[in-house]
Amino acid sequence: MRLQQAIRFLQIFAVTIIFGFPASATSMSGQTILGNTSDPRITACGVRIGGQQMATLRPFIEGATDLNGSFSLSIATQSPGGSSTTSQKNRFFASSLGDTQVVINRVGKVRLMLVVTDDSGKTLCDLDQTIELSQPTTRI
Repeated sequence: MRLQQAIRFLQIFAVTIIFGFPASATSMSGQTILGNTSDPRITACGVRIGGQQMATLRPFIEGATDLNGSFSLSIATQSPGGSSTTSQKNRFFASSLGDTQVVINRVGKVRLMLVVTDDSGKTLCDLDQTIELSQPTTRI
């Protein structure tokens, strides 16, 4: 049994390394998808993924404490059951997007789009990435 678990781990690890994406949804939980920073006032930005039965997506930025601006988060999902899109736009203060979160069903493909701008409209960070989420396996 342990040999089978080790082989499965190595298969998932190899897929992750070769293709650059996780092979299962459970491997996405607790992960961070990083965006592209385009301003020295931002040191990091992106979306953190949590949850087990449902995926909780939390956009974030890290940078200057006095930074204010706006952000836009769009999430497009596509699965055998259909597709949906949700989006949020809001202002942020002191380099914190607050406790912004979107909870979605674990489905097939999920496209994450995040754009963060300062008060003058200059883009600080952007993210446009598609990931795979699937239902976590049920342990018996």
